[in-house]
Amino acid sequence: MVFTTTMFVNAQETNADISHQANEDAFQEFFYESLKQKGIENYDKAITALLECKLLEPENEVIDYELGLNYMYQHKYVEAQPYFEKAISKDAANKWYLDALLDCYKNQQNIEKAIEVASTLAEQNSNYKIVLVDLYIENKDYEKAMGLLDQMEAQGISRSEVVQRKSKVVMLNNINALADNYTAAESKSVSINNPIEDYKKQILKQKQRTDYNEMLIVSSEALDNYPTQPEFYYLKGVALNKLQKFEMAKNVLEEGLGYLLDNKQLENNIYNELVFAYNGLNNVEKAKEYQQKINSNN
Repeated sequence: MVFTTTMFVNAQETNADISHQANEDAFQEFFYESLKQKGIENYDKAITALLECKLLEPENEVIDYELGLNYMYQHKYVEAQPYFEKAISKDAANKWYLDALLDCYKNQQNIEKAIEVASTLAEQNSNYKIVLVDLYIENKDYEKAMGLLDQMEAQGISRSEVVQRKSKVVMLNNINALADNYTAAESKSVSINNPIEDYKKQILKQKQRTDYNEMLIVSSEALDNYPTQPEFYYLKGVALNKLQKFEMAKNVLEEGLGYLLDNKQLENNIYNELVFAYNGLNNVEKAKEYQQKINSNN
């Protein structure tokens, strides 16, 4: 009887070993397939393989990270976000997971969340401090941006970039002061320069210089102050397209169409940028739709 029981237990252990090995082999096969498909930019097939991996190892955070990447490479940021967050919940200090989540938040224009992640990364690596500065600037928190820049200057970090960003903060503060002065002067019926035109000149100057990051910052500032000006939506869309932020570009440009009043030239300009944005998103049908609108206007 003892001999029979021992044989039964050994058989169970052997079967378990075989099953475990089979699962490991299947996991490796699906994982390598996902890497191969990602390498040739076939992201849907990569995701399919990764989901098979997830069935075999549901708590493997590397699979969550890879799923997030494959969704993000398709500009599907909403789908990518929870996978990055789950990976980070299991490995909170992982630089690659945090960096991917940072990109995901930035592409959704979730600046507050991006600042949280960038702050964590900046504690690990001083190279992220300039990224955090840019996020403060985009969030119009110029005091925090300048404070961090002063700290970086004292530590000798990224000296040339610090000087550049300090100039940017000063310029944006001057633009704000100009707008404030205009409001105050207008209430007293004092004639001064039109701040809307000043914004346009500043944005177009950055466009000529191909400084598209700067162009994006100033056009965003202009839109915050004058949200019914369709030209600012167009100019911000141009900057976003140049920076290959196509999802954000098409959202801004389509919003701008709602403020157009009988301006065919600007309308066609916006349509042109929408064609560019949708081509960047590999949405050929929408690109064709806006191209047809241009043709109809001509």
